Amino acid sequence: MQKKQFYITTPIYYPSGKPHIGHAYSTILADVICRYKALIGYDAFLQTGMDEHGQKIAEAAEKAGKKPQEFVNDISKIFLKLWKDLDINYSSFIRTSEPRHVKVVQEVFADFQKAGYIYLGEWEGLYCVSCEENYTKTQAIIDKSGSLTCRVGHKLTTKKEESYFFKMSQFQGWIKQLYEQNPSFITPKARVNELTNSFLDEGLQDLSVSRTSIEWGIPVLENPKHKIYVWIDALLNYLTGLGYKQKDDTLFQKYWNNTDGEVVHIMSKEITRFHCIYWPIMLNCLKLRQATKVISHGWIITDQGKMSKSLGNVIDPNEYISNFGSDALRYYLMKEMSVERDGIFAHDLFIECYNADLANTYGNLVSRFLGMASKHNNGIIKKGNVPMDNLSIELENAGRELITAVEDCIQSYKIDEVIHNILDFAKLANKYVEETKPWTLVKDNKLEHLNNFLFCLGNAIRILTSLLQPILTSGTQEMIKQLKLTKSLLEFHSLNNYELLDNHKIGSSTPIYNRIEVKK
Repeated sequence: MQKKQFYITTPIYYPSGKPHIGHAYSTILADVICRYKALIGYDAFLQTGMDEHGQKIAEAAEKAGKKPQEFVNDISKIFLKLWKDLDINYSSFIRTSEPRHVKVVQEVFADFQKAGYIYLGEWEGLYCVSCEENYTKTQAIIDKSGSLTCRVGHKLTTKKEESYFFKMSQFQGWIKQLYEQNPSFITPKARVNELTNSFLDEGLQDLSVSRTSIEWGIPVLENPKHKIYVWIDALLNYLTGLGYKQKDDTLFQKYWNNTDGEVVHIMSKEITRFHCIYWPIMLNCLKLRQATKVISHGWIITDQGKMSKSLGNVIDPNEYISNFGSDALRYYLMKEMSVERDGIFAHDLFIECYNADLANTYGNLVSRFLGMASKHNNGIIKKGNVPMDNLSIELENAGRELITAVEDCIQSYKIDEVIHNILDFAKLANKYVEETKPWTLVKDNKLEHLNNFLFCLGNAIRILTSLLQPILTSGTQEMIKQLKLTKSLLEFHSLNNYELLDNHKIGSSTPIYNRIEVKK
C-alpha cells in the first residue's frame, strides 16, 4: 500500500545568538511528531533551518567583528551541532542566505508585483528591531517607564521610509472565512480568538514588505535599494526547501503540491500572526494549497518567569545534554510541555521525572524482565501450555488499547498525552510483576505459568519500546539490542500480534537509564 505523505516544519530560527531551550522544544516536538507519523506508516519529511537576514543580524555581526555571511555561517554550525546532539532526524535544512532561496524570493516578489498585490508607498510607524516587526500605537505596550514596547518587552523605535506594501487588507474577509471553514486549522483554538481580536477586528492593515535602511537582505530585482522584508523572505522557506520554482521540484510536488498529504507548521505563539494571516494569504495569491494545520505552542518559562538575558534565566539545552543525555531532555520536554499552554522548566522536576519514569518505571522494568528471562529456557520466550490468567489477559488487552490510543493521540498531535498513556501502561506492567510474583512460580515449579508470564511481559515491553522510539531515540536502540528485537517485531501494525514473540531469544541486560543521585 502506498504511504501517505506528511510534511512538518519548524520555524526557521534567527541566528542572532546561541540556541536556547525554546529552540530545542520546537524542534524536538517536530522531530517526535515526524517520527511517530513514520512509525504508524507515513512517508514523513521534516524541515528546519535558519532565517539569516535583517538589521539585527547585521548589528550582531558588526559587534562580533564579522561580515554578516560569515556570522550566520558560524551560528548555523552551532544550531546544526545542537540538532545532531539532540538526534533531530531532519530531512532538509534550509538557510535563507542560500542562492536557491534568494532567487525564488526575488521571483515571487516580482510575481506579486505583476499581479498587483504589491505597491510602492511610504511606511511610518513603530518598529521592533529584535522581533523585526511593525506595530501600530494601539498594538504597542506602555512599560513602567512610559516607553512603548512590543509584546515581548523590547523597546520600539519610530521609523519613516519608502517601502513596498502587500495588500493584505483586501483579504480580511477571506482569512476569516478560512478560519470558519477550517476550525481545526490552528491549534490551540484560543489562538484564533487572539488573532481575530488583535488584528482582524480592528481591520487588517497592508503589510510593509521592504526596507531601504537595511543592507543585509535580499534586494528587489526592479529596485535594488529595497531589501525584501523578513516575512516574505522567511515564510517562503517552507517551499524553497522543497525545490519550489527550482529545476528539481520533485519534493515540492510530493510533499506540498500533493493535496492528499498533510502539511503541518510548528512554531512558538509569538509568530502565529505571520503563519496564520500573512502566510495563508501569500499561498492563496500563489494559488497553492494551504497547510493542513498550524501548531502554535506556548512559551517555556522558569520560576522567574519568561526567559530573558536580563533575568539570567535562559536555559542552555547543551548543559542538560552534556549532564544527562539527549533522551532525558527530549522526554522531559515532550511530557511536561503542552502546546495548549505555557510550560514551566524546573531542574528539580526534570531530575524527578527522569528518575521516576526512565530509570524506574521503564528502565528497571526492562532490566527485571531480561534478568528473569535469561535464567529461564536459556533466554527463549515461549508461550505456556496453560490458559492465561486474568492478570495476563488484562495486560494484553491494555496493550491493544494503548496502541489504539497512541495512534489517536498522534493524529491529533497530542504528544504529552501519548507519553501519559505509555507511562500508565508501563506502570500496569510493573504492577503485573508485583501481583504475579514470578519468583513464587519458580519456587512452586509452575514453569508453564512462568512461560506465560514472561511471554505477556515481553510483549508489553516490546510495545513500550516500539512506542517510545520517537522520543527516546538513543536508549530504546540499546534496549532493542538487548531484547534482540527485529524490525518486524517493532513495526507499529504488528505490535498487537503477540504470537510473533513466541520462541524469541533475548540477550543480556545492561542498565541504560541509571538513577541520577541528587546531592543533598
